[in-house]
Amino acid sequence: MNSIAITFFGLGAIVLWGGLMLTLGITIYNEKKLKMQ
Repeated sequence: MNSIAITFFGLGAIVLWGGLMLTLGITIYNEKKLKMQ
């Protein structure tokens, strides 16, 4: 039961960090695109 909770916690953390990095990446990409124009 404990290993399942750890697995779910790990997956949640990965999804959270992935979303954060994706948002950050899109923001930086959009800023660079705006500066290029």
